[in-house]
Amino acid sequence: MMNWLRKNMRYIFLITIIGFFAGMFVGFGSYFFSGKSTNAVATVNGTTIPLRKYSLLYNRIMEDLRDKNTDITEEIVNKTRQEVVDDLIREEVFYGETKKYGIVVTNNEVAANIAQIPAFQQQGRFDQRAYFQVLAYRLKMTPMEFEESQKRQIAIAKMRNIIASGVKITEPELQLEYMRQHAGNMKAFQKDRDKFEQELLQEKSLAYMNDWYKSINASLKIKVYTENFK
Repeated sequence: MMNWLRKNMRYIFLITIIGFFAGMFVGFGSYFFSGKSTNAVATVNGTTIPLRKYSLLYNRIMEDLRDKNTDITEEIVNKTRQEVVDDLIREEVFYGETKKYGIVVTNNEVAANIAQIPAFQQQGRFDQRAYFQVLAYRLKMTPMEFEESQKRQIAIAKMRNIIASGVKITEPELQLEYMRQHAGNMKAFQKDRDKFEQELLQEKSLAYMNDWYKSINASLKIKVYTENFK
């Protein structure tokens, strides 16, 4: 079992990280920093982010760094701590927004998503024993905790798809942007068209979502308990 865990560790690690919103969205305006709370690392609009959730994610990232033989300096420790807090805050903000959109995730959707994760499979099929062992020995999470985290990620993905679905690229816009980026040379346009359209759509979607992200920033009330992640 431990050999199998080591073999699948990279994937196990990736499926439990918060989604790397930091690389896709602008940051929040500011946090209100406070002292120490007995069981929270932060609150977002009154909703508590448990200290346990922070500790699990932080420890998992540090384990991954050690397994990659990373030289863990004080700078890396401090940077990782802050990034974990930021990621958890982003997740809570986005999950709160999914409720405003009326987004629902069923138990069947969660089950189907989990069944497709290779780390929980044996011979290409979901294996309940492997699932429970990975949660207990590697992720150190209960099934309820992990399934709740998956529910949140599915809901957030749905919301992002809804927001991005409003982004379109017209043919004139596509040609003008291609012309601009290629100094007016349209010789390879038809050959490059599909790839260029996807790249432009991704760029435009990111800008659109950044604007949406900024629009919710002003209404956020975020408190971070700094003593709890030192």
